[in-house]
Amino acid sequence: MSHCVSTMPEFELISQFTEDAFAAEDRVCEHPVCRARIAKGDPCFYVGTVNPGKPGRYVCGPCHSHYLTMPATSVRPTGRSVPQPQLSHTFPDPRTIRQTVNAAQRKSTVNPPPVIAFGRGIRPPSMTHSTGPDITIPSSWGQPGRSSGSGYSVNHAQYGTERGQPSRSSGSGYLVNHVQYGTERERWSKLSYALPPMETITLDISAVHEVGARRKGHWVVIGNIQEGKKDVDARIDAPGLMDIAFDTILPKILTFGAGFPWRIEEFVVRDAVWVDLFTHKASVPYFISQCMVPSKKGSKAPTFKTKQFALMVVVLEAQWNEYEEWVEKAEEVSTVLQSASASTQNLTSSSAFESTKRSHRNNLSTATTSSSPPHKKLAVAPPKALFSSPDRSDLKEALWSGGSATNFDVAQVLGTYTENIHFYGIPTRPLADILSKNLNYRSFKVEPVQAIIGQLTVNSSMRSMLGAGGFKTAHPGWLSLTPLVKSGLGSVPGQNVAVKRPFHKVFPSASTLMYKIGRFSSIDEIAKLGKEANVLYWAHSLLQLTYAFINHCIASSEEPPPFNIPCVRFVDAGLAISYSQRDSKPMKAGSKTGSPCVGYLVEELIEGGPDIFVKFIHNMDSNPLLDQDDYGYEVALFFSFTQHVQYVKTGGLAFISDYQARYTTDSDILIGSTELLTDPQILTDPCINMSVGQGKDLFGEGNMECTVSMFEKQHKCNEFCEWPGFGLVPFATTTEDESTEETEAGEVGCREDGPIAS
Repeated sequence: MSHCVSTMPEFELISQFTEDAFAAEDRVCEHPVCRARIAKGDPCFYVGTVNPGKPGRYVCGPCHSHYLTMPATSVRPTGRSVPQPQLSHTFPDPRTIRQTVNAAQRKSTVNPPPVIAFGRGIRPPSMTHSTGPDITIPSSWGQPGRSSGSGYSVNHAQYGTERGQPSRSSGSGYLVNHVQYGTERERWSKLSYALPPMETITLDISAVHEVGARRKGHWVVIGNIQEGKKDVDARIDAPGLMDIAFDTILPKILTFGAGFPWRIEEFVVRDAVWVDLFTHKASVPYFISQCMVPSKKGSKAPTFKTKQFALMVVVLEAQWNEYEEWVEKAEEVSTVLQSASASTQNLTSSSAFESTKRSHRNNLSTATTSSSPPHKKLAVAPPKALFSSPDRSDLKEALWSGGSATNFDVAQVLGTYTENIHFYGIPTRPLADILSKNLNYRSFKVEPVQAIIGQLTVNSSMRSMLGAGGFKTAHPGWLSLTPLVKSGLGSVPGQNVAVKRPFHKVFPSASTLMYKIGRFSSIDEIAKLGKEANVLYWAHSLLQLTYAFINHCIASSEEPPPFNIPCVRFVDAGLAISYSQRDSKPMKAGSKTGSPCVGYLVEELIEGGPDIFVKFIHNMDSNPLLDQDDYGYEVALFFSFTQHVQYVKTGGLAFISDYQARYTTDSDILIGSTELLTDPQILTDPCINMSVGQGKDLFGEGNMECTVSMFEKQHKCNEFCEWPGFGLVPFATTTEDESTEETEAGEVGCREDGPIAS
């Protein structure tokens, strides 16, 4: 396979790309890390892939130049020659100019040679730069008053001086049409040579106000005003960051304090370490130095790594005190108005007859006038919302949608039922307690004396279903325990929860792929839920062991790690068992009053639908399931690192897999934020089942034991594993062929052991 060289006109590109093209309409560059806008008529190139079964991408000029340098590019001979730009005898063709400029960029370095205009047939005496395309100015452009022979008119007398170059008295190819040549050349050079912002950062922008010296810290968040911005150019300077912060937060501050005369010119923008961005120089990238990290390949040149940075729009303490005083006075006015309204209502209902009512009102009015002074006008007007009428269009739409009887979901009401349950919470115990002499701590146990009585309301309608996995369905529900627990699941009445039940697929016929959801018998259902609860019980313990190791290493290290540690946890959960009650309906044969009839796995609710969840690592591999360009890849690397820690700390016996969490498009599981994990899987080494387990089903069907035995060959250490403070030793590497053969053999073993659990 040969490399693609732009100086080979007898070849055409077949992979990675094809011929030059121009965008027929506005579009976006499809390179994952670029996403720059391609205007109509700008260069647009189609990039194919090595795999003919996958679609290609349309990319911009800079990304096309980037693909040219990739070693995977292949070419094939062709009889066509590269078309040469045609000279125009009237006006130049813009498409021809763009093609020649692109050709010059491909032939030269990142800084291409300048484009120089010459008359037809005239060559420059000498050129110290690399050769590039010559742009010929047609002689038909000549205008009266042009200097004969030279083509350089009096209008160009100050061109060189304005450009910082010595003034030229004579030249070739310059006409009266070049009056605006300097300005146009600068404008088009910026458009042609400027690279899109391929290096981007994420901003977390919030509104805060200063606090006095008596309080701890510098600031307090205003009304939970916080917004995120992604795909921001990493080379943006301080004024650009201030513009983004003000454009994002100012409308929210004005809405929050509507009616107060904010002095916006006094607002300042600070970063996470309380540095005022106004004091930073313009045209100097503000965050780029913090994104440059040492290269992993041993090169001295640092590499760029995208990060998240915090910005705060700060309201000064004096102005915030004025706002609080304004709010207090507005509340006083509201109280007065409410009292006056209540008094008026009492007066109108104080008499039964109209004549008596009039007399009573007159007496009250006279007494009030003589005994109490009139209200003083307040210096600050009350909020406008107390007096303003509702918007007519909004009210019309609300009446139309709210008054329709079709909005009443009858199916949801009929599909909701309430069960009297015994609730058994899943505790979080340190691994040292699990390994103690108390054998009851070895697994999740159901002790009737520790059960909490309560009620569980379940919405079983298909329309409201939260999702369905490989063997469990999830429905919304509400949990109320008596008495309430101190914290966690069941600490508030009517708490929103996710209610999960196992199911099996029932196919009406062998020829269809559609299936119905079938439920297990009570014994089998509760047994399966008990295994799920036990997996969560051990997952809590192993993750707690991992964070204890991380905190100890960071506290013992002289320098902090060059990355943030994601703060994650598994959802609080518990097992709920419903017991049959005696009623008027005939009971099934063999059933007894008070016997268990239904089991539920109740978990802390993660807001959102099933499409916001992402699996970072599955139980058949020890490396991230996401690609490097995917959002959340940084967290997936952290989860791979936790498996490394758990594998080492347990002596290669067990670790957590099937890490699943909420996928947010705004922060994409931000580093340092708290995220909830659900549906884990505990993987164990095969030797446990052979020597200790004696053929038992350890941790359910999702326990792919071969993944543990292949961990040292499959796991690839990342930046978390390689930080010296953790002291993790990388495993012995194998050749690519050996690794492939061993991985394939391990996968065959896994397929023979059991199915993959979702």
